[in-house]
Amino acid sequence: MKISAPSFVIPDSRVNNVLYLKAYTDEVELLFFDSRHDFDMPSDAEIAELAALGMGYSIHLPTDNDLNTVEGWRVIDAYIEKLRPLKPLRMVIHPAESAFFLKETLKRQEHNLIIENTDFYGSFFDDAVGMGLKLCFDNPHAGEKAYEFHERHKKYISEYHLQGETNGKHHKSLEHIEPNLLESILANAKSNGATVCLEMFSKDDFLTSYEIIRKHL
Repeated sequence: MKISAPSFVIPDSRVNNVLYLKAYTDEVELLFFDSRHDFDMPSDAEIAELAALGMGYSIHLPTDNDLNTVEGWRVIDAYIEKLRPLKPLRMVIHPAESAFFLKETLKRQEHNLIIENTDFYGSFFDDAVGMGLKLCFDNPHAGEKAYEFHERHKKYISEYHLQGETNGKHHKSLEHIEPNLLESILANAKSNGATVCLEMFSKDDFLTSYEIIRKHL
């Protein structure tokens, strides 16, 4: 099991977040969400700085494109190409619930794309893992079915976006997670060598969660 955190634990640049997290984590989840604005696409200089830090990276690809369209995938491909120098360990993508999405994801498996669970179920994720695709498990996305979803698909999960949820708010410390779910997740991450990303966007929530996780290492 490896520990990760997102590139927005402190209110600073991605580079400075990596510098901060190097003392705690094995990897950093580099966040990209807003592909419609130029500021989200990293510059060559930023990529060079990130590469020089010697950290392992996963990539959270932008979520603001329709991945039922060729145009949406063109944006994803632009990020994949731009970030290639970082040699990402995994690239996390939010799915569209369609055969077209699965086909396009399979075409890009050399880039280690993994599918993050969302609020739809049915047979979609069964189809995805049946095709050999791996998953990223975000526990609040699964709602009341989190434990059930995890038990069904845990052997296919290579990255976790682990967080507490309180008063309807996500990305809180692990003080706010169901203990049985946490135990199941950490046991599976250890046995499968998965990465657990403490997906909190504040230093206090991250540090509290890090201390909770340390007791299980």
